[in-house]
Order: sequence, then C-alpha cells, then structure tokens
Amino acid sequence: MLSQGTRALGTAARQFTRHTYHRAAAVTSLTRSHVISASPRAAVTTRHLPITRLALLHTSRSCLTTYQQADVPIERYHRIADVTLDVMVDNLEAAGEEVEIDGFDLEYSQGVMTLKLGAHGTYVINKQPPNKQIWLSSPKSGPKRFDYDDAQHKWFYQRDNSTLDGLLNDELNGILGDDIDVLEGLDTDEL
Repeated sequence: MLSQGTRALGTAARQFTRHTYHRAAAVTSLTRSHVISASPRAAVTTRHLPITRLALLHTSRSCLTTYQQADVPIERYHRIADVTLDVMVDNLEAAGEEVEIDGFDLEYSQGVMTLKLGAHGTYVINKQPPNKQIWLSSPKSGPKRFDYDDAQHKWFYQRDNSTLDGLLNDELNGILGDDIDVLEGLDTDEL
C-alpha cells in the first residue's frame, strides 16, 4: 500500500510532466519545502516529502512529443529537405511582401536559404547531406542541427526537442506577422 506522501509525489510528478518533456537530469536529496518550477503555471512543491532521486524534465513551449531520428536513404533525405525548404521559401516570400522591413532579402540556391531581416539579423538554413540534417543559424537562438522524424514528418533538434518550424515560427512571429507558419501548405504525401 502506498503512503500518503508517495501518492502525493506521484500526483505532483504527473502534473509536473504534463508541462514538460524528456530531457531528464537527476537531482538527489531534495527535502522539505523545495519548489520545482517548470514554468510559472507548473510549480510543484515537495513539502514534507524526502526524495532521494527525482528526474526533472526540461520544459518547452514546443510540445510533449518525443521525436525519433529516421534513417532514410540519401535520395529521400534530399527530397524531404528540398520540399521543406521550398515550402519555407514560398511562405517567407509571401510574408515578406506583406510587411515593410528595411533590408528584407530572401535568397535560396543549392540547398542554402539566407533570410535577411535588416536590424533583426540574418537567418541561414541549409541542407547537410553527410549528416542528413538541416542546419539553422539564427540571430536569436544561435546554431542548431535538425534531424528528421519520419513518423511525425518533423525536423527536430535533439538537445531540446524543438522543431525547425516551431522555432522559426516563434522567432519570426511579430517580425513577419503574428500568425506566421513557415510550413503552411506542406503536403506530407510529397515527402
């Protein structure tokens, strides 16, 4: 039979994990009145509950989905990456025509897209065929390398589980419009 403290900890952990996802870090010897805060909305108090080990899960606004790197043949990687970048270019060009940004320029050639946003910086998104990845250089979040999840049809960053489209949508929101979706219209059947 579980003690009341153990049941409370289980409930708190379930509530905590609803707002978090898989990047675990071990914490030892937490005792009374420790607050574990995933976000302002998801604080968990472990009052009067001695804990020897607790896996804290990293938080993200992106999702609760766990992604798995796909091992796709190189020809399919090129098709997936090209379709993804083509859709991004189309959507970014359309968004750029709707807003006034000094220095806006979008170039795409041979698997390398350069998005210049004047005072907001320059984004470079390019294919990396040897690793079967798409690389992003962002003036806000820095460099990231995205792998492809074939089941979810998403390019994701393994370190924080963010997706390429989610990150770009968040960063470009407000600059290119409040409802930017860089992969709007992507037909996953083409992948």
